[in-house]
Amino acid sequence: MVQSMNHRGPDSNGVHCFDNCIVGHNRLSIVDLVSGDQPMLGKESKHGIVFNGEIYGYKSIREQLRYDFTTTSDTEVILALYEQHGTDLLKRLPGMFAFGIWDDEKQSFFAARDRFGEKPFFYALTENKELVFASEMKAILASGLINPEIDMQSVSRYINNGYIGPIKTIYKNVHSLPPAHFLTYSNGQLNVQRYWNYPATTTEHISLSDAADKFETLFNEAVKKQMVADVDVCAFLSGGLDSTSVVSVAHKENPALKTIAFGYKDEMSELPFAKMAADAYKTDHHELFEEGTAFEELFLKLPDIYDEPFADTSAIATYLICKSARQFGKVALTGDGGDELLGGYTWWYKPMLEEIAVRGTSGIKSQFVYAMAVSEKIRESAKVLGTPGRKWRNTYSGIKRGKQYSSVAESSASKAVNHSITRQLGLPDMELPDFFWEQDNTINDVMKVDMSNFMPGDVLVKTDRAAMANSLELRAPFLDVNLAEFCISMPGSMKIDSKADKILLREAMGKHMPAEILNRGKQGFGVGKSHWEKSEKIQKLYGDFVHDKNSALYSILPYKETSELLRRTPSIMHTLFILSVWANKKYKI
Repeated sequence: MVQSMNHRGPDSNGVHCFDNCIVGHNRLSIVDLVSGDQPMLGKESKHGIVFNGEIYGYKSIREQLRYDFTTTSDTEVILALYEQHGTDLLKRLPGMFAFGIWDDEKQSFFAARDRFGEKPFFYALTENKELVFASEMKAILASGLINPEIDMQSVSRYINNGYIGPIKTIYKNVHSLPPAHFLTYSNGQLNVQRYWNYPATTTEHISLSDAADKFETLFNEAVKKQMVADVDVCAFLSGGLDSTSVVSVAHKENPALKTIAFGYKDEMSELPFAKMAADAYKTDHHELFEEGTAFEELFLKLPDIYDEPFADTSAIATYLICKSARQFGKVALTGDGGDELLGGYTWWYKPMLEEIAVRGTSGIKSQFVYAMAVSEKIRESAKVLGTPGRKWRNTYSGIKRGKQYSSVAESSASKAVNHSITRQLGLPDMELPDFFWEQDNTINDVMKVDMSNFMPGDVLVKTDRAAMANSLELRAPFLDVNLAEFCISMPGSMKIDSKADKILLREAMGKHMPAEILNRGKQGFGVGKSHWEKSEKIQKLYGDFVHDKNSALYSILPYKETSELLRRTPSIMHTLFILSVWANKKYKI
């Protein structure tokens, strides 16, 4: 199991055997390079911990503890907190983390995952009710103790979304510990509980100016804390609002900061904006290009990195920048979390704002809007009086969804579900997620849906696996718990409205960045399909993995129905291709 995850920590590894528990660890040395090896044991070897992540601000926590420390690592701080507070330590623990602690006195196991799901934690129970856990599913399978069974509900979720997590995995009998949860295991009994929830939207009046001042203070603290390391820390710089904000603070902490940008040939590139930001902050800037990349080889490698189907097209780009960035250090700062916390997905959030505005519209007004929508459609079909646009049709769509779904959160989550596709393939209907927060039917609920599903299920999975496959640690200052809680609690009107996005971020950090960057819109990071759709090698792969009826894909999906779906919906090709590549690897194990 340890050997299978050497990429996550090639600097050292270790195993410790208690009578009834064996723990192993691969270490990527970031803090306390000399004495921080794991598994780490507590006093008199009564406890043992394995830990992946970083506890930001751990030095100040350490100063408050009465404990005979033998290392300067953040790992020992968790052990000290456990000895003093037990599972309640999570109330005092910031940072990104997944850890497991064996208590040899109580013969019990305690594990937890950070609030937003930056670090992964997988587990399974054997037929004998033994617990097996790891940071990646490949290690659980390497144990030989689990016979994995494909979960068709997870396949349905993948077909709909292009990813499976954060609650489920592709297997029925391998589980993902949800973000902000902990588990305890004793005498064959497993218990999973939530330890943190999203703060409610504040009811206190706060001006945008005051909110911006508070945001800037918390953001500066977050970046500074996340730059603490005993190795070099660099930063990804796309030239967008989020990464530029991070670098605007980080370069003050380290004037020699290395920044890394990634670009594509023959596509609209962000490189000029990244260069503009690097020049403004005088960073040691490096540009990386995709030229010469063998995409067909990387596609075939994805199942080894993700352990399950993962179709986000930016996975390739993320892997490439992490691979290149590793030459500049072991740690890189990112802008992850900024979009979900501050309203960056305009194409998603603005239509939801329109729906929120018309929810509960009266019957008479609804009939009027319907008539105008029909008129708009007729004008478009007749191609008269110019282009009518979709104003009334969008409004009517919002009214219908408001009547169909009881809450904004439910409506938002349902947009990721296409029952007609999954039913055609004979898959079970995709279930909507549970909404564990107190809803207020504002745009904040929509962002919380993304924070609890898309961010930990796609964005953070992509960055963790791509980075750790290259023995690189990524840190996301936007997900600092103090900063994130503040952002979540702010009214949605401070984040996005019909005219602007990331309002609070622009107000707080705009004065520190070039105007061209402040005023630009969001640009995606994915490799455009034009990079591979024209490639004969990629087309051959599509043929081998999707069109061939003997493909491993059709051990999961029905061939005839899948072929018919492809003819009607060719855009699903990439999703099916990645599923097929994964299935082919699985059945060769």
